[in-house]
Amino acid sequence: MGKLLGFDFTVEYKPGTTNVVADALSRRDTPEEGAILALSAPRFDFVDRLCHAQLVEPAIIAIRDDVLAGIRTAPWAIVDGMLQYAGRLYIPPASPLLHEILEAVHAEGHEGVQRTLHRLRRDFHFPNMKQVVQDFVRGCATCQRYKSEHLHPAGLLLPLPVPQGVWTDVALDFIEALPRVRGKSVILTVVDRFSKYGHFIALSHPYSAESVA
Repeated sequence: MGKLLGFDFTVEYKPGTTNVVADALSRRDTPEEGAILALSAPRFDFVDRLCHAQLVEPAIIAIRDDVLAGIRTAPWAIVDGMLQYAGRLYIPPASPLLHEILEAVHAEGHEGVQRTLHRLRRDFHFPNMKQVVQDFVRGCATCQRYKSEHLHPAGLLLPLPVPQGVWTDVALDFIEALPRVRGKSVILTVVDRFSKYGHFIALSHPYSAESVA
């Protein structure tokens, strides 16, 4: 018997054949002879597939021919066999690769239209970029579920100045949708901010600013 931190405990010996839990934890898994070891890593072949799309897309082939013929000049160019606009890879607007790169760039943080657009513009170009990104972010289920306001926080509350006398500063309010009694369904409250004294006036629809005054 022993005592540790106020608890009583007993140390008991168990033979290895019966102490199966400790025996399992103490074993080491040793690989069998001839075991196959594999190393996996992500493979990004988007640029290769984009290069292939530029070679088979009819609209892109027409633009490439214009660039090679000198009809289209800067910012259009062909670099390493790929069509570029202002130094960025051109993606056909009807290509399925466009949705793929939008999803890949936006999924990094779901950070809204401007940051997604900024990341895309570093390397890629396609027609109506801003509108396409706006529509994509607007249709993103994750963004719509967890969207947050990016506005500046509201400043400190500024209380109204204290009135210097009674009935020099009043507060008006209309209480609507009340049960109709004798044709009246609205109460106009007029409260003096200094004394908190109030008048309650019954009104009926329709009423105007002139009739209320």
